[in-house]
Amino acid sequence: MDQLNYWAIADREVEIQNPITDRKLRLLDDYCSIRDGMSVLDMGCGKAWLMRQWAEKFAIQGVGIDVNARFLEAARRKSPARGRLTFHNAAVKGFNVEPASYDVVLCLGAAASLGDVPAALEWMANIAKPGGTLVLGTTVLRHPPAVPKGDILPPDTVGMIGVMERHGAEVSATISASDADYERYQSHQRHATLLWARENPGHRDHAEVLQKSRDDWMHYQRIIRPMLGWTIFVGRKKD
Repeated sequence: MDQLNYWAIADREVEIQNPITDRKLRLLDDYCSIRDGMSVLDMGCGKAWLMRQWAEKFAIQGVGIDVNARFLEAARRKSPARGRLTFHNAAVKGFNVEPASYDVVLCLGAAASLGDVPAALEWMANIAKPGGTLVLGTTVLRHPPAVPKGDILPPDTVGMIGVMERHGAEVSATISASDADYERYQSHQRHATLLWARENPGHRDHAEVLQKSRDDWMHYQRIIRPMLGWTIFVGRKKD
């Protein structure tokens, strides 16, 4: 099964490809001090909802990088009113970016594109200008299991703030998805994949799409729902 096609199916009903709502994401306008003339890079941008919203209101220069061409088709569908956006259908790892060249660097759920969160933060800190802003969205531990079951779990928000600080970013704000936000996002993906399967019963990937959909859904019910959350961390790179 083509994994890129799977995620295009799973996210076909959503514009914001993470559990945070549009109302909460708009807080980043202030937390990142967005203004005309700023440069923004969004790694693993997907449909680039946040950067596109900024480009509607501000004359930013934005760059998005993503391996999924179908997501970038959606990102390019409408030219922004004020800003200028450029999208690259490429992997983040190995993508040539000049060091210390961006005012804001976004990574909303895409840390795995560079291996893990520390690797993503190192990459982000390298390309952010001194005094620039790093915006990391990732899963966090909320309720540790009473009896460890061997699952590899992320750090909690305090631990993640420590990780960002060790990469030279002072965290000034956090934005977290509620349980209902996360449930809505996962349910959209589950619904979209089941609907696709009913519409495409003869597709060669039919069985694999259904299997991955169920595996992800049960992982959400077993691990994410009882123990994890999703938080955006906003940090300022030291001068």
